[in-house]
Amino acid sequence: MEGGKSSKSFWQRILLINPYYFALLLIGMFAINIYHVSSLEKGWALSPVYFLTYALIESLLEVLVLVFIGNVIKTYLHKSLYYVFVSVCFLFLTLHYIDFVLVRFMDISVYYGLHWVFDESFENFLELLHLTGISISTWIFIFVGILFLIPLSAIILYGVAEKLSGRKPLKVTHKGLMKALFCLPIVLIALDMTVTPKVQRQDYHFYQKVLPWKSTLLSQDAVLIKMGRPLKKLPREVETLKKVHSVPLAVEKRPNIYLFIVESLRQDFLTEKGAGNIVEFREENIQFKKTFSSANATHPSWYSIFHSNFPLHWAEAKKKWKSGSVPLQIFKKMGYKIHVYSAAQLKYYGLSNVMFGKGNYLADSYNVFPHYFPTQAWESDEKAVSTFIGDLDKKGSKEGNVFIFFLESTHFNYSWPEKYPVNFRPISEEKTNLRISNSLKNIELIKNRYRNSIHFMDSLFGKVLGRLKEKNLYDESVILFTGDHGEEFFEEGQLFHLSHLSSMQTEPPIYLKLGDNERARKNNVDEIVTSHVDLFPTVLDYLIGFQPFTVFDGESIFKENRSGFVITGRFNGPRRPEEFFIHNGKDKCTFRFFGKGKLEVRSLKSSDGEVEDMDVSAIKRQFHPALNKLFQ
Repeated sequence: MEGGKSSKSFWQRILLINPYYFALLLIGMFAINIYHVSSLEKGWALSPVYFLTYALIESLLEVLVLVFIGNVIKTYLHKSLYYVFVSVCFLFLTLHYIDFVLVRFMDISVYYGLHWVFDESFENFLELLHLTGISISTWIFIFVGILFLIPLSAIILYGVAEKLSGRKPLKVTHKGLMKALFCLPIVLIALDMTVTPKVQRQDYHFYQKVLPWKSTLLSQDAVLIKMGRPLKKLPREVETLKKVHSVPLAVEKRPNIYLFIVESLRQDFLTEKGAGNIVEFREENIQFKKTFSSANATHPSWYSIFHSNFPLHWAEAKKKWKSGSVPLQIFKKMGYKIHVYSAAQLKYYGLSNVMFGKGNYLADSYNVFPHYFPTQAWESDEKAVSTFIGDLDKKGSKEGNVFIFFLESTHFNYSWPEKYPVNFRPISEEKTNLRISNSLKNIELIKNRYRNSIHFMDSLFGKVLGRLKEKNLYDESVILFTGDHGEEFFEEGQLFHLSHLSSMQTEPPIYLKLGDNERARKNNVDEIVTSHVDLFPTVLDYLIGFQPFTVFDGESIFKENRSGFVITGRFNGPRRPEEFFIHNGKDKCTFRFFGKGKLEVRSLKSSDGEVEDMDVSAIKRQFHPALNKLFQ
């Protein structure tokens, strides 16, 4: 007898692999499963217990499949290939840990993340690395370290397990392995048939991301709406421009327009203590009943703001649209000049061309101060605002200008100058960008970092307003203040943004000043529901006196019989949003594209957050105007 081989039948033979190594991998996976479910802090009701059980069985089945493959390799192939396989197994464990981090904080799986990264252009991939606040050289060191450490760690762990196996052998037979591989799927199917139907649909969607395979074997039936027609395509650029430029325009006055787009801004954090200038501006001017971003990510929101269109076409526009923002082209036709002051790197996802045209030709001045490591976002914000204040002394700055600001201090790491007063304490360490260590235990420290960054951004906003007042430019001005999206701090299980369509991530502030605001106050516009797509149609309506353009999805706040709904998309990397919600001011219905001409209804919530029954006929009736506008 040698190495476990003998004259015994196949079923009685002992596996040649080291079972302790795979047992250690299994323990690691079990630990991730248990910690993931417990970290959600939802209590131990049916759903968390069920999905934890399901996750543990899936993990066991996955490890046993690796055991089977490893045994085949060690029995029939060269020894070196077996040790390569041992390293690959450790890589699987590492991917499960990365998957836990991504799901916990971004609500995406590691497999989706890899798919998204491979879809990225190399240039944009570098921009994403820059946005983490970590230098490219550090990222290279991390990647090289991972490539070296994974096989090294695997071999060390295998050596330790080998010694343990020598002292106290653990014998697993082919028969025992095959029994487990046969029985475990049957157990999962039995659980599916008996328990899965009893799990509430909301819980099923919430907890299935905990599973190693991201689904039960027998999923719940999807609630589908058959539209019977495809999603509307992006309008043709030539036809759109022909419609726009066929409209004669004449305006008596061309007051300056100031658009502020602040990164990751949440309305409920704008308090007198933390954002006095913004609060004062809000109280003196126009605020709304409910406001929405067009996405929970920057690039689709930028597209919707500057094109006044829903975010579902942003990826197509990036590929096909060459002339830039249609509203900005209209302003140019009216005699306006466009000036850009940005702390953000606007070539992110190629959006500079989508907003300002090829080569940024729509911009009469283009001032971009990206904050690549070690430069911090607050430094770029300060440069942008200082450049603008200097430009106000130039000839022609008193009227006929559109000034556009992109401010970034409020993006994690949440930054402000070292000597700037810290108004909120205690605070977390600066490098919150790694996310991994963040939890409910230190969430208030992270929130205080965020509050301090808002306070600094508010001081810059105050400087701009103060300068406008000094130069007697404020009273007649048009000022738009908004965030590209919101920010979440575990209120609904996620951190920061890009993850899911919670109200924290999708309801940033929108405050407007339209001259003396008299027309807005006469129309009681503060009672309406509005979003990013309505910004420029509203300004054009204010300047012209009516809305002559029919090429926008957005509507002026002065329009009679407004549609009364908003559409917000979920981050999907370089692709169009696959998930979105429609909000009609009372109810919020979340959909996901499901094949050609079909939508899956993911959830339906009332204004108070209560989950409602998903009756397809009722949903189609209730959201018919919005669905009709999206589909041909």
